[in-house]
Amino acid sequence: MDVKKQKRTEIRKELEKIIDELEQFPKAAKGLHEVEGHIFKRLLELGKMLLCYYIFMVSEFVKLRGVPLDKEGKKMKNTGVRSRQYRSIFGLIEIKRPKYYSPTDKTHYVLDKELGLPDGRFSYILHDWLAYGAVDLDFDQSVNFLEKILGQHLSGIQSSRVTYKCSAHVSDFYAVKDWGSVNDGTHLSVGFDGKGVPIIRKETERSEESTSTRLGRGKKKGVKKEATVSVSSSFNPKQRTSADIINSLFRNSEQQQLNSAPKEKHEWHKEKHIRAFLSDKVKAIEYGIENVLKRDASGTKPIVVLIDGDRALRNAVEKVAVEKKIEHRIKTYVLDFIHVLEYVWKVANAYKGEKSKDRESWVEQQAILLLDNRVEEVIEEWEKIASIKSYSTTQALNIKRGITYFKNHIEMMKYKTYLEEGFPITTGAVESACGHFVKSRMERNAMHWGKEGAQKMLDIRAVKKNGDWESFIHRFINQEQKKLYKKAA
Repeated sequence: MDVKKQKRTEIRKELEKIIDELEQFPKAAKGLHEVEGHIFKRLLELGKMLLCYYIFMVSEFVKLRGVPLDKEGKKMKNTGVRSRQYRSIFGLIEIKRPKYYSPTDKTHYVLDKELGLPDGRFSYILHDWLAYGAVDLDFDQSVNFLEKILGQHLSGIQSSRVTYKCSAHVSDFYAVKDWGSVNDGTHLSVGFDGKGVPIIRKETERSEESTSTRLGRGKKKGVKKEATVSVSSSFNPKQRTSADIINSLFRNSEQQQLNSAPKEKHEWHKEKHIRAFLSDKVKAIEYGIENVLKRDASGTKPIVVLIDGDRALRNAVEKVAVEKKIEHRIKTYVLDFIHVLEYVWKVANAYKGEKSKDRESWVEQQAILLLDNRVEEVIEEWEKIASIKSYSTTQALNIKRGITYFKNHIEMMKYKTYLEEGFPITTGAVESACGHFVKSRMERNAMHWGKEGAQKMLDIRAVKKNGDWESFIHRFINQEQKKLYKKAA
């Protein structure tokens, strides 16, 4: 019996053996879940046999083609057989293949190219699964689930290496992404915000870093570097009134549903695209603006910039806009209204007292004035409030800060105008990104990052959060194959 027939016979025998085992289970009164687990385990074993059979068939095909030729058309020298390990989802496989050599082409493995083997021992499917899990879980936790399913021992270090390897391709992936098919709205929006990422102490210069002044029990003193989050998207304008905003902020939602007809939820941010850059605010801003420009082939869509009160951030955005020559396309800069209300509540606590029954109604009144473009009236009223009675140091400071903040940002608080033009007035998408995109992964279990590792994680995490995972992995494989074997990508 030739080798091919022998291998086919062994596979069929193994399959028959699985069926025979299955037929014995009713007598043993096995539960369905037990049978399910047994079948899966045996199918993994069978899968390994099938994969080895495929490798054998390809190696036979390679043999039939004879000795490969180098670039000069000369036969390469066979220098013996070399083995390499390949970790598949079915287990570890040893692949033996002939090694060829020529002075021009150097070392060449024909079988590696025919099989499309990766650079390293892990299969591309494991590249995919390991990196996908590590995006949301820490590296050790990300392999636990795969270990349970596949029955293989995998380490967190292996997960980190594979994840960071994939991450190195993110920038190139987004640099060539075609935005022409994106279903954008009539207006573009871009927002920026910062979120601290804990960095290991040896990689920071304490004189330039922020430090934590009060630590929880069991926590070690550390430092953070700011990651600037960029969220670009589009929207279709929808006019609202100040009453709409007040109802959403101050009215009982259940009562509101009883007293009004159901309303269609407006999609403020279509096709959101998120990225984050550690300690590089300008790069984040440039990336966000470049992204909204790529999504607009017409070059005419108005751009709305959603931002908090960070003056340095605003100045940086304006500078990039000038460099890109798009100042005329930026319709307006919108100061996040929720952020504004935080100052209102602090002044209310100082003026009315945190336990006052009038506190919420007073905040609502201030919000109505702000939504009616009457910021100057609010400032004037707060200046009177500051002088009518004595306050504690903290209370006085909160009132003063509120007044100063509003004076410094009046030009970004034209909320009545924004509502009439149908613009969003909050940075909810950016705030959400800072939370679920940065904090939920980068601050797990008091972890600390190296700067390079932190940026790599932010990069690969963006791929998953942007819904680009499958196309990214496909391109990653094609690009590596092109590099290794000069294949067309």
